[in-house]
Parts: sequence; C-alpha cells; structure tokens
Amino acid sequence: MEYPIIDVSKQSVSQFATECSKAQAMRSVAWYRFARPALVLGTWVLAAVYIRWCLANASEEEMSLDAFMPGIVGIGIVVLSMVLWTFGRQMDALNTSRVRRMPEAAEAPQPATHDIPEGDAGRCLVAYHDDDGMISHVMSVPEFERQAA
Repeated sequence: MEYPIIDVSKQSVSQFATECSKAQAMRSVAWYRFARPALVLGTWVLAAVYIRWCLANASEEEMSLDAFMPGIVGIGIVVLSMVLWTFGRQMDALNTSRVRRMPEAAEAPQPATHDIPEGDAGRCLVAYHDDDGMISHVMSVPEFERQAA
C-alpha cells in the first residue's frame, strides 16, 4: 500500500478497488478495520490477564515496594527524559537565531498549489528527507501521485 497508515483504515472498499481487485480491496478493508484492531485489543487484554496472574501468584516478598522500585525508577527516568526532550525541542523551535540548513531552491521542485483540492485542509504534501533527517524537498500529493504513476 502506498497510503500513510493513519489514512488506510479510513479508506472505503471503492477507494481500495482503484488500486487493486475487488477481492483484495475487501480483504484490505477487513484487515485494517476489523482484524488489526482486534489483534491490538487482544494483545492488550492478554497483557492485562498475564499481569493480573503474575500479581495474584506473587509472594509477599515479591509484592513489597523494594521489589517494584527498580521498575518504578526506570519508568520515572524514561518519563523524565521524554519531558526534558519535549521542553528542549520547544526551546529549539523558539530559537530564531540558530542557522538551519535549508535545501537550495534549484534542487527541490516547488509544490504546485493549484493541484491541491478545493477545501482540502488535511495532509496535502509529501516531504522527502535527506540522510541527516532534514527535509530535502516537498511536493503536493497529486504531483507525487503523477510522479509515482
């Protein structure tokens, strides 16, 4: 599939049928709308049942606060690092004096604004990244689809 994963589950059978056969379109819709969510939900339910079983069969020594402290400290460190990372990214975004490497206009095709459907405020652009993770060039979705075809 060429679609972003967040959009695939919203596709109808007729939208899938434009890319593949009707049978394949039905299988894709069944997978993305029913089977995959059921698999994810089932995994979470099994994890909860397993954790409940572990806690029910644990001894008093295993249920003490000392036994949980390494896990609690580890989770706390991960949460703290994520919070600090978020604040750091926000402060970096506000730093206007930092020189950012931008692609040269000659190497990147300009997106055609006339190709964006009227009233479409959703995801309208495709961004390409270089090896350093910087955006090398951007193009509209219709332009990307014409290029892919």
